[in-house]
This record gives sequence, structure tokens and C-alpha cells, in this order.
Amino acid sequence: MSAVRILAVAMGCLLSLSCVANAQQVKLKAALQVPVTELFFGQSLAQFKKEVEERTRKAVTIEIFDNGKPYNDTQIVGAVTSGAMELGVAGFNQFADKIPAIEILDQPFLFNFDALINAAFGPDGEPRALLDKALLGMGVRVLMWQPVGNQVFFSKGRDVATPQQIKDKSIRVFSDSMAKFVKLCGGKPALLSSAAMHDALKDGKIDMAMAGFSVVMSRDLWRVSDTITRTAHSPLEFLLFMNEKNWQALAPAHRSVIMEVARSLELKIRQKAAQNDLEAYAFAREKGMKIVELMPHQVAEWRACSSDVLLGYMDATADLGSRLMAAYGRLRTAPCCSGGPASATPSRR
Repeated sequence: MSAVRILAVAMGCLLSLSCVANAQQVKLKAALQVPVTELFFGQSLAQFKKEVEERTRKAVTIEIFDNGKPYNDTQIVGAVTSGAMELGVAGFNQFADKIPAIEILDQPFLFNFDALINAAFGPDGEPRALLDKALLGMGVRVLMWQPVGNQVFFSKGRDVATPQQIKDKSIRVFSDSMAKFVKLCGGKPALLSSAAMHDALKDGKIDMAMAGFSVVMSRDLWRVSDTITRTAHSPLEFLLFMNEKNWQALAPAHRSVIMEVARSLELKIRQKAAQNDLEAYAFAREKGMKIVELMPHQVAEWRACSSDVLLGYMDATADLGSRLMAAYGRLRTAPCCSGGPASATPSRR
């Protein structure tokens, strides 16, 4: 190869890289309800930002607005759909007012082991694909789903191993399905944002809180409660999503980078989820918290009192709910998911 041709090839490569990096200079604002240092989805968003900026040579930069400022967990979806923020991280339940069928995740004890959860809501999951398409219809593109453990009960001075122990108690919930669950099993649901839980427990406005386990650290619940009952009745998934108009305005090369980073990062997060749970439980024990596991007969009691939640879900979600339940049925016959918690890979539940 002649020196002239070598120089031409080298210049072509440099120009190609420059075109990818400079196809479009953009800054994306991202809303996050917890500190960016938080173990679960805080650090994940920070890593997403780092990798996107590195791979686009800072042609795409991401500014993170964390700790619920200026938008708390109940406001982030609206901030992104309105265009006030380009990106947001929010729990799946925050989309339920527009897409009621997404509350399939909230159906008590339906997704009761990790292999099933990851098969359903991982990147190639059929239920995930159905929900991503529905969410796109409301103007947001899902980039990544992230598991953050399971729902548990936080209380003080008592556990809630059986439904009888929540009778007439005021319990923080964060979705309509979980409000129905609590009410059917004898409690009094109180719909509160994640940010309001700590003070509500501290001030006695609620007796207990239902939440994902990660809040023991991110919301300092170890300071205002002393007992965790691992009902693990439904999984928690948080979504990283983007305003669709802003997504379409990006250069194709940048869209490709963002999706590659999101998929790669999500797979790593799912692989590490069990270890994160172990670290969070170790933290709770170090703080002197009592952790109560359910016996099989106690799980049966919870299932019995909450069974009407699923009936209500099917009535309220029409065609999409039916398709999601059909996809769930197919998963339960697949090799990954035809067993259960005892026969599956050991679960962090």
C-alpha cells in the first residue's frame, strides 16, 4: 500500500470517528429520586452516564438531577413526558395510571423466583416487550429495566408474618394494586411517595411501610423501624426511560451507542442483583434490625387473603392484561421457569 493510500485511509478513519462524536452535540437532563451514590439504581445511572459520554466522546453528555430534586418519584414520569427532563428513572408503578396492565408485577406472589422475573422482564422477555411497546405509545422509550429486589414490610416492635398482624394498621403503599392487597388482608393502605416514608414512620402517621428492600439504605428506614418481614410478594423493577421526541432527535449513531450501553449494563445489573441484596441485608443486620422469613403456611395465608387482586387486575386491563397473562403462562412451561422457588436457582427471596 502506498504512503498516499495509507494516509488517506488514516484520515478516513479519523474523520469517521469525528463524525460519530460530533454528529450532534447534546446534553440530556436525567431525573433521579435517590442520591446518585445509592447502591441500586443511583450507581447504575452514574455508570450509564459515564459509558455513554466516553463512547460518544462527550458529544452526548448527561446531567443528573438526583435526590428527588427538582422532581420526586411521583413526578419524574410527568417531567419526562412533558419534556422538562429528557431522561428519568422511575418505578414501574409510576406508569400505572396510563398503562394499568404494567401492574402485572404487583400481583401478589405471581413472580416468586428470580429466574422467572429475569425471563419476564429481562431484555428478551415477552412481557417486557409488550409493556415497552405500550409505554412507547405514551411517548417514552424504555432504555433499561433494573431489578431492585422485592417488596417487604418495615415495622417497629412487631413482625407481620401473617395477615392478622396488619389488621387495622396503617401501611404505606405505592400503587393501587398494593393498596388493594393491604385492604383485602385487613390493613389500612396509605398511598405515600418514597420520600415521605421516613418521616411518616417517625411521626407515627403510619404504622408500617411496604417498600422495596433497598430503601433501608436509600431512605434510612433502619432509623425509624426495627423489623423487616420478607413477604417478597412482588418484584420491583425500575425503568430508565427517555422522551421519545428527544430520542428521535438524536443522531442514529448516538441512539445506537445509548442502546448498546443500556443493554450491556442491564445484563450486568441483573447478574449482580443477588449480591446487592446480600449487601443490603448485611447492612440491615449491622444496624440491629430483625429480619423475619415466612413459613410456607404463612405464605399460603397471604395468598388466600389477596387472591382477589388478580381478579380485579384481569377485569381492569382488557386486551393487554390478557396478552401479558398468556405470555406469563408460556414462561411457566419454559425450562427456566416451570419449577418454583424451591426447585429453581437459589433466589434472593
